[in-house]
Amino acid sequence: MLKSTKLVNTTSVESLSQIWAERYVPDLSTLSIRSNQCAVSELVEAASPQGRVQTIAKLSRSVEINCKCAGIQTSVLFSYIPNIVNLTESQGIAKAAGQVYEKVLEVYQTQSPPPALQVAKSEAETIDFSSNVEASSAKLGLSVSEVKQLATVLEPVLLEFQEQHLSSPDRRAVGFLSTQFHLSSKLVLNRLTLAEQVLVSPYFKFVEEQVCIPWQRVCAAAAKHELDSPRLALVQQLLPKSQDIAEAVYQRSVKLYSNHRSRRGGLSNREVKLSTVRDLQMFQGYLSLCVLEESMASVQDELLPLCIMVFPAVEVSWELVEQMTQLLMDEVLARVSNEYKSLLVPYTTAMQQLFSNLETKV
Repeated sequence: MLKSTKLVNTTSVESLSQIWAERYVPDLSTLSIRSNQCAVSELVEAASPQGRVQTIAKLSRSVEINCKCAGIQTSVLFSYIPNIVNLTESQGIAKAAGQVYEKVLEVYQTQSPPPALQVAKSEAETIDFSSNVEASSAKLGLSVSEVKQLATVLEPVLLEFQEQHLSSPDRRAVGFLSTQFHLSSKLVLNRLTLAEQVLVSPYFKFVEEQVCIPWQRVCAAAAKHELDSPRLALVQQLLPKSQDIAEAVYQRSVKLYSNHRSRRGGLSNREVKLSTVRDLQMFQGYLSLCVLEESMASVQDELLPLCIMVFPAVEVSWELVEQMTQLLMDEVLARVSNEYKSLLVPYTTAMQQLFSNLETKV
């Protein structure tokens, strides 16, 4: 859940903000399927002020219609939930989503080319997406200042968006919102060239995560901790591993529950995988927030009620939720140094307890 959050300039906050920013890199492994190489000259041209103006001009004509199309797709996906979002609300959500993307593109237009492109500008190089993908991606990702600017610009828009639609009689509409943004990003990116996708996709990934994962609140919570705090060190270890942890838990879950099917399909379905991995990272975000706040309140008051409302609606079994929570907590514990395990165990144990016997909590 998004809350108004200010990032103070302390060393502790900056250390987590850097890790947060490192999440927003283009998915070159996916793009490489379409083209093995992308000439640096194409990226430099697309990243230039003139190139960004052209990108914005291209998208300004399509963002609104693509958000409306995403709204239609989302409505179809959620059609099994009676009256979750009526036509008027759906149109309002699509319009608000379009405004969010317009703000993102305003930020994108003001940014300078990534330093790696500025350095490579005079060289006749190519970026080979099929080798050293991680290093290439990192060079084209968002900086800390860009992430902070996005957070600041988008906060009032997203808070208003959230307030309007979380007041819906059916709180399961939260799932509708995250799906709306995911599908909108996908449709809008498809309008761009490969080079433009590489440059814009980190900004859109930020929007998708900002709606549901409390990374900004995690960074802000670091303000109460000194740089040598064991709690801060623990979270510093966990944050960079969140994607790998989520992927590992997802793969184990697919093997254990190969026959499980929700309204969206089986666990091996690509869209189900994306949403599941995102949910597993959301759980990790809340776990880190609890560690830094020294309280389970955010999970108990926000995450648990949300899951109790959403999962039955999409026919995700409580058994699967409980098992995946246990797998996630086990995987998280396995990824931290022994010196921090005793600090983390009370929170992983509490998380498992909160997400046990869920059928009795509905």
